[in-house]
Formats: sequence, C-alpha cells, structure tokens
Amino acid sequence: MPPTPPHETAAGREAARKKGAAMAAKPGGKPRYPTPNVAYLKKAIRAVGRARPNTPEEHAKVRRYLIRRARALGASHLIPSSWTSSGGKG
Repeated sequence: MPPTPPHETAAGREAARKKGAAMAAKPGGKPRYPTPNVAYLKKAIRAVGRARPNTPEEHAKVRRYLIRRARALGASHLIPSSWTSSGGKG
C-alpha cells in the first residue's frame, strides 16, 4: 500500500492551510478542501455540494475559495461557468 500523501494527513492539511492550499478549518475542525495541485482542485470542485453545513452560504464560501485556488494554480478554465466570482451560482 502506498504511503498517504502529506496533504491528506491532519498535519499535512494544516501545513497546506498555512500555505493557502487548503480552506481554513471551522472552529475545532481540520482544514478542508486541500488543493495542492490541479488534480485535487478538480476533486474539490466536484465536492462542493457536500460542504457542511448544507447551506447556500457555505457552498458560496467554498466556491469563492476554489475560484481563488484555481487562479493561483493557473486553472481558472476548470471553474464551472455557472459559478460567479462572488461564489454564487449564476
């Protein structure tokens, strides 16, 4: 079995958060949506609907974070056209 990638461990997610490659944690939680590369960005885009709490505001917050990460990774083309820059759905 291959070793666990660093960004999939609690310490690795925290390190990614400090670099801006993972969304900040909710109080008492671990950082979410680690996006160290384009492959993980694609996975995170598909996972937006699983954000908790399951509210439009939380989904918009996750989408805004992923839009910023996509720009940083030079992968803005992966953002669905239905997402707006404010994180809402168009």
